[in-house]
Amino acid sequence: MALIALPQAAVVILNWNGWRDTLECLDSLLASTGVDLRVIVCDNASADESVPQLRAWADQRFGTDSWTEGGAVPGPAAPRTVESSVFTLLHNGGNLGFAGGNNPGISYALKHTRCEYIWLLNNDTTVEPDALMQAIQRMALDQRIGVCGSTLVYYHERDKVQAFGGACYAPAKGSSVHIGAFQPRTAIPQSPAAVEQSLSYVIGAAMLVRRAFVERVGLMTEDYFLYFEEIDWCTRGIGEFTLGYAPASVVYHKEGASIGTSASGGSPLSIYYLFKNRLRFTLRFHARHIVTVILFSLIDVAKFVYRQRWPQAIAAMRGMLQLPR
Repeated sequence: MALIALPQAAVVILNWNGWRDTLECLDSLLASTGVDLRVIVCDNASADESVPQLRAWADQRFGTDSWTEGGAVPGPAAPRTVESSVFTLLHNGGNLGFAGGNNPGISYALKHTRCEYIWLLNNDTTVEPDALMQAIQRMALDQRIGVCGSTLVYYHERDKVQAFGGACYAPAKGSSVHIGAFQPRTAIPQSPAAVEQSLSYVIGAAMLVRRAFVERVGLMTEDYFLYFEEIDWCTRGIGEFTLGYAPASVVYHKEGASIGTSASGGSPLSIYYLFKNRLRFTLRFHARHIVTVILFSLIDVAKFVYRQRWPQAIAAMRGMLQLPR
């Protein structure tokens, strides 16, 4: 009996001062079933114990001479390549943001000619053993799908959904609504059709990307640094590819573990990039809506002022004015 080759996928995880979350993510990922898996961790020049912790984990998991380390390797260590290694640690040499941090991992994955899919996965996630396989199966059913999302469930509230794969974006407001947000897990749809019709983009916490999508559309745009990279990427693929959703692919998300999220009360740093890139993305793809997006942004700033959230209000205005943070 001939053996059926498993689909080959590379998982790219970006780490920045978050080794505890990253190791938990990796442990769950290595329990994946039904996939020929390679894992690539890209480190954005972490200043904590991430590098020694990741090295120690890899040594214990695979053996000291059975994994690859490359890029701008810090300290006295030198780059090393192990053919067909399951795990690779890539050093980016600086904090390059979300797109700049992930793109080296994507490029590295594409060097393996058998790699059919690339799964971008936040380091503050854990996955069900069949999560990747389920997403691949959805994409295999429709060759038009370039990017596929998973069911994101809140890590600390496992009966509550963060999103059914992605979000619906309103260009006139410059804001998004997560599809299925806060619904119970019992509401996860059996069929992806209705969700896929509403998708504007797949949420970056778990994005399965077809190799052909990257080869035709290109890598993620790096000048956002944080936020709007995934909607930019998905928007660039319109016309050549569609977006997919795999309901049975379940990923648990801690959400915002590194930087803080949400326009109503996130960290000043997250607010700065959110408001800055809201306008940048609008000018790039929906310039006719720039006036209304500015007005909605100013309303949001006024809400910060009303609530006396001065650091957030100042960060939002600096972002809108495109000032250095």
